Amino acid sequence: MATCKILFFLFLALYISCGKCDVFYKRVGDEVSMNCGAPSNSDTEWKFDNVLIFNVKGKTGAKLKGPSHIVLKASTNGENLKVSRLGTRDSGNYICSYSGSVKEHNVYVVSVFAKPGPVLVQSSNAELHCDITGNSNTQVQWLRPPNGQKHNEKSQVIQLKSVTSKDAGQWTCQVKDDLTLSVTLTVVGCDICLEKCEYPTVQHRDAGKFVCTVEFEGGASLSVEMTLTVLDKHSGKVFTKGKGKTPSVKEILTKNVYGIELWVWIAVGASSVVLIGLIVVTVLVRQRNKRMKERVRKLRSMRQPLTAKDYCRCKRYFLFFHYSV
Repeated sequence: MATCKILFFLFLALYISCGKCDVFYKRVGDEVSMNCGAPSNSDTEWKFDNVLIFNVKGKTGAKLKGPSHIVLKASTNGENLKVSRLGTRDSGNYICSYSGSVKEHNVYVVSVFAKPGPVLVQSSNAELHCDITGNSNTQVQWLRPPNGQKHNEKSQVIQLKSVTSKDAGQWTCQVKDDLTLSVTLTVVGCDICLEKCEYPTVQHRDAGKFVCTVEFEGGASLSVEMTLTVLDKHSGKVFTKGKGKTPSVKEILTKNVYGIELWVWIAVGASSVVLIGLIVVTVLVRQRNKRMKERVRKLRSMRQPLTAKDYCRCKRYFLFFHYSV
C-alpha cells in the first residue's frame, strides 16, 4: 500500500511539473507558434523529440543552436518558438524546459492525397489518404461530393471501389473544426485515350502494346496501356504483334534518363572524354619536355676528353749571346 502511495505522488508530481500538453494540427507548409510560459529572464531550452533546438540564456539573450533539423526553420526569443514551412518530418514532441519545469507541445502535420492519383479511369479502384503524421489512430470526417455529405468511414485512409462519375469532385478531410484539407478527383472513361492519342498511317509492324498518357490542367496525368491491332486490307490478316514504330532521333535524344534528357548525358560524356584527352596530352608533353631538359643538362655536365690535335705545340728558341771583354 505504501509503495502505491509513493508511485501515485511520484506520477502526480511529474504531471504537475510537465504542465499542460498543447496539441497542434497543421497543414504541410503552415507555421506553428508555441508558448513556453516561462518567466521573464529565465533560461529556456527547446527540444524536438529529445534533440536540442535552442538553449537561450534569459539575462543575455544568447542562443545556442542544437543539432536538430528544426533549427533551420525555427526562431525563438526564449519564451516562444516559431516553426515555419512545416513538413511531415516536423511532426513530433516539442519540449520547453525552464527552472525545473517542463511544458510539452505535440505538433501533427496533415497531408491529403489520392492513390494512384487524382485522375482515375472509370471502374478502377482508388485510395484517399488524410495522413496525420505521428498520429495514425486519430479519426477524421470525410465529406464527399457533390454537396459535402458525410462519408460513413472515419479512418484516415478510405477505399473507393469501381469509381464512377458520382465519385468525381472535391473530397474533404475534416481533422478539426478549424482544419480541413481537400483533394479533387477526376473520373474519365477509357475512350479519352482513343480521342487524345492518335496514330496516323499504321503498318503491320506497328502492332503491339502502347502506353497512352494524357496530361490534364494542374499537372495531373493519366496513363493507360492499349493494344494496337492492325488489319491488312488486302489479305485480311490480323497483326497483333510487331516491331513497333521506330523512334525518331529527336525522340531518342529527348528521352528522360534519371530525370535528365538523353542529349544532356551525351553532351556531358563527350565533354568529359575531350577533357580527359586534353589532360593526358598535357601530361605526356610535360613528361617529354622534362626528359629533354634532363638530357641537355647531362650533356652539358659531361667533360669531353682532349684529342691529339688539341695539345699546344710550343717552339723553343735558344739564344746565344757572346760577350767580349
